[in-house]
Amino acid sequence: MLRSGLARSFTQAAKNPDLWLDAKSMEHAKERVIRDHGGAAIKVDSRTIWASIEDFRRLGHAANFRELKYVCLGVSAMDAKGWCILAEERLREQVGKQVEEQVAIHRKLRCFQALLASYFSFALGASNLDPKAVKGWTTLRTWLQRQRQQLAIALDHVPPWFEALDRHSEFLTGRPCDKFVPDLMRGDASSLEEAMDSLGIDRDSWVMEAAVFAQMEAAEKLDDVRFKAALPDLLRIAMGEAGAKVGERLRIRGIALLVSRYARCSATPEHPGLRDAAVGVIGNPWLRRASWDAHVVDAVKQPDTRAREMVFGWLKGRLIQDFFELLSAEDTGDTRRLVYWLRFAPFVDDMWFALGPTAQYRSDWLFREFRERAKGRLLDLEGASGDNNAFVMRIGAHVAIEFGATGHAFYLLRWDALPPAVSRALTSGKAKDYVVLSQLKPELHEWKQSHRDAPVALRSWEQKFDDELLPRLGVAPKERPVCVPDLEKLLEGRNVTVTDNRAKGGALRIGPDDELAGVARQLAALGMQQPRRGRGWIKE
Repeated sequence: MLRSGLARSFTQAAKNPDLWLDAKSMEHAKERVIRDHGGAAIKVDSRTIWASIEDFRRLGHAANFRELKYVCLGVSAMDAKGWCILAEERLREQVGKQVEEQVAIHRKLRCFQALLASYFSFALGASNLDPKAVKGWTTLRTWLQRQRQQLAIALDHVPPWFEALDRHSEFLTGRPCDKFVPDLMRGDASSLEEAMDSLGIDRDSWVMEAAVFAQMEAAEKLDDVRFKAALPDLLRIAMGEAGAKVGERLRIRGIALLVSRYARCSATPEHPGLRDAAVGVIGNPWLRRASWDAHVVDAVKQPDTRAREMVFGWLKGRLIQDFFELLSAEDTGDTRRLVYWLRFAPFVDDMWFALGPTAQYRSDWLFREFRERAKGRLLDLEGASGDNNAFVMRIGAHVAIEFGATGHAFYLLRWDALPPAVSRALTSGKAKDYVVLSQLKPELHEWKQSHRDAPVALRSWEQKFDDELLPRLGVAPKERPVCVPDLEKLLEGRNVTVTDNRAKGGALRIGPDDELAGVARQLAALGMQQPRRGRGWIKE
């Protein structure tokens, strides 16, 4: 019978003989053999696995080897409530016990392979992950380390995937991807991909996230110059825009690490990409302080106050810019008011934006971006023309109010004396509230002033505002207020000091003389005097 069967087989035409000498086809065939008989990946229908898990959970043990193998494949599989075998110590230990009791080495190896697949497929980056499941996953890692060493001694024939695990045993440690970081930082992922392919690790495994975070940690150790140069690429990686899938937990960890590292740089100019990523992923630092303090921590795991205040300062500056560039009635924006109020950004404790109909519903991306940035501090402005908006800033015990449309004066109110409706709107905590225009311009106010220069007196509205606001608010901006346009134009590009003490009975003084020699005639024409050489120019 055997002889006749062989004869029949060899008398039949060969299947696809044209492919026998095709190297690519032979390589594909080899890959299929390894995948089906010697590879690390195991493919089983999830319904079969879940049926075995349910029986195991009910009985407290696997009824036979087949059931045990399927349970091993499913120890990290989570149900709709987030439960998995790894989260239950009793069941987890029973799996390990039954695997270790297998006498046949090939059965023990098959269970080890199934548990290894579960280890790599665990949803480590999932949000709201049960801490017990994470602890169980860590315990499984330790068990796999120990069993790998024992199997390496006992195996007569070592399959390719097990050899790969020996080469990449770091995957069974708390630092699984450190050795790949130098290549990854150069943009070369080939060594990581080879390791994952040899072990049948899917691209949505936590290994990819570990590789991402390993790069973040390596970048944290760079000097300031190299860190800042790498930051744009690191942000793309952390946000999942560089090819690797990044879960919510890792996004938060990665962005938090980058923000904290940037805050330690000797110079921290605003980085729009980092600002937007931080606010988008971790949240607005003044609305979600608890979230910031939980995730953005320093070297000793304490809330990183410097990082939080840095991003808060950036965000305040960006929102002030948004108001005067987007929400003022003039199409070109209100540059002078923007420059003036940016000086106060460090002193602003909170801010709100009351939007008229136009700003509420405009759909172009600049307005959508602004509304997203200001989320939680947006109000509807009722009783206003379509293009009018209001900007409300709390500075200490006071509230400063600017309006977008021309012809509206500035108002300064006391926080403890706000009209009740305004106080309610600012403190309601509602996602959507409103305020009436007239309520922001009450008869009882601390100070009110229009934005008008006094050209003859060479007194800008900014200087007049400073004379009143600085003593009332108890603040001292680093930058001086601008002078009237004609005078400011003469001073542009010159290293001069401007001191205005006219509100205290003194004079407007500009110096030194050497810097102003080229515009002496123009200064005199504006009514300034040079009483004595070396004392600068003055206007009383």
